[in-house]
Amino acid sequence: MSAADGLLEPQVEETADAAECVAFVSDNQTHGVVESVISQFFDAPVVADGGSQQALEYLSEFPAPKVIIVDIGDSSAPLTAMLSLTAAFTEDTRLIGIGTINDINLYREMVGAGITDYLVKPVTEKALAAALARAEEPIHDPAAVEETPNPDKVKRIAIIGSRGGVGASSLAVNLAWLFSQEYKQHTALIDLDLEFGTVALLLDLEPTTGLREALESPTRIDSLFVESATAKLTETLSVMATEETLSTDVHFKPEAIDLLFDTLGRSNEVIVIDLPRSALTVRQRVFETATNVLLVTELTLPGLRDSMRILSSIEEVASGTPVTVIVNRAGGAQQAMPPKDFQKALGHKVDFLIPQDEKAFKQSANNGKPLVQTDARGKASKAIRAIAAKLCKNSQPAAEKKDKKSWSQMFKKG
Repeated sequence: MSAADGLLEPQVEETADAAECVAFVSDNQTHGVVESVISQFFDAPVVADGGSQQALEYLSEFPAPKVIIVDIGDSSAPLTAMLSLTAAFTEDTRLIGIGTINDINLYREMVGAGITDYLVKPVTEKALAAALARAEEPIHDPAAVEETPNPDKVKRIAIIGSRGGVGASSLAVNLAWLFSQEYKQHTALIDLDLEFGTVALLLDLEPTTGLREALESPTRIDSLFVESATAKLTETLSVMATEETLSTDVHFKPEAIDLLFDTLGRSNEVIVIDLPRSALTVRQRVFETATNVLLVTELTLPGLRDSMRILSSIEEVASGTPVTVIVNRAGGAQQAMPPKDFQKALGHKVDFLIPQDEKAFKQSANNGKPLVQTDARGKASKAIRAIAAKLCKNSQPAAEKKDKKSWSQMFKKG
């Protein structure tokens, strides 16, 4: 046995069968992260120095654990090292690899070979916790394929702001949370502002990687690729939100939007798209493929002007797509005109008003949680729930809400 024996034997002897989780890591930083995270998931987990060789030696003498985490950062052939481990235990054991090679093809090969997950150093606590959460999910059953959502019936809800800072991203986050948590629909939330998007910040998530590659090289898109580029916030809510460098242009390809949405539609019932005003090509393609477009604005002259321009651009490429106009921060200090005057000038119905509640919005942003979760009974949250109810009019939330007040009444008061 290796030098790790002294660390393993005392803890293994104390258990009747096998440790629930055993990890072999080769550096102090990874050791600290792994030890901190797995202690929250398992009783008496084991963390030892080593890599794939030490893991093999362990498996040759002790029963396979429920989860085994192996550092393969020093391996010249990481896939081969992981495959040698999979041959040493049954399919009931979940294997998570930690390495230094950041390559989507390597990730695909590992997952395709039955390895549960592969994380790239430096590993964060959030990334490892998400991997362990995925490891607890049932192994995919091919017989369940027919039960997955039909991509052609998936709601594709595009949300765009008339101007920066009007709250479109916040609305996207809140609606996605409602669809997934209260309507129990598997939901994907995508932030297509690859450089300045705020979805990850609003949810206190580490930005994911791979979205740019998907939009620039659509041939790379498949279910494994999408899974690797997605952060799972809850069992029913996944997020794609990156943070690209400002030193190079992002070159979107329109066909990538179709492939990405189709792939996401195989495992989700709703796709919420936070759509930037820049990137003309991708904006037009999203308008064309969306089942609903939500235009978020404020009651200001610039908001009116740009809302008219965006409505015109939607009409040009997707005249049959339903458009919902939402005024945010209604009644706030920045409001420059009454809602009725704004609606008349816009030439389009204002469907919903979200009242100003600066304190509640700031609190939710600071907590990294949606407003509808942190201030569920607030007026703004009630308005957002009314929007979700309209978009999911054929579904019912898990708990019936007592407040049935119509927000069109608030509009009439304006």
